[in-house]
Amino acid sequence: MHWVDRGPEPDGLAPIRSDYTPRWVEHYRSRVGTRPTDSHWRRFHDDLLDIFFGNCGYCEEISRGEMDHFRPKSRFPELVYDWSNWVFACHDCNNFKGEKWPTGGFIDPCSRSRVARPEVYFSFDTLTSEIIPKEGITPVRRIKARRMITDLRLNEDHHLRKRSQWLWMASQALSGMAPDEDDYRVDVVHRLSDRNTELSSITRVWLSEQGYLIET
Repeated sequence: MHWVDRGPEPDGLAPIRSDYTPRWVEHYRSRVGTRPTDSHWRRFHDDLLDIFFGNCGYCEEISRGEMDHFRPKSRFPELVYDWSNWVFACHDCNNFKGEKWPTGGFIDPCSRSRVARPEVYFSFDTLTSEIIPKEGITPVRRIKARRMITDLRLNEDHHLRKRSQWLWMASQALSGMAPDEDDYRVDVVHRLSDRNTELSSITRVWLSEQGYLIET
């Protein structure tokens, strides 16, 4: 996971939020009526997809994606149509996360606070391709990181295979270059480590281990 700047909310969202949020709040806060069935957030799917460059905000794999309510609708109905509460997520991550909200919450890929961003919490074991709590973080943060890894199943076999294959391809691309291709090598490293690129977080860890200087 890494930080994504969600930016300002898209045009047209404010009136939808004003019209449809009250029913969600009434149902979940006051238990009035049946659960709302509207899902007008889907109108903004492509806006969110563009912001995340098609990468799931949790596993970083390319996906057509879905609109995840970071703070679940049932727990935070006032945020159902809040742009700051939407994360672009693949089906698996969105499904596994569901309505879960542990004590202290999850780690927000779009957190405004620098000390609460994913890079503070997570790193990778490039030998196993597992996402792991970052070394040196506090016990409380370690528990929070592990809880998110477990609840979203971020180390499921299909994720590990995808990351391993990706690192193998990166290794092949760089090892096959001749000494006179340094400029091209720099370009490849830049592309692989670009935050808009799929699986950039584990790639950046791996590149650093190989001795490449990666811009933060």
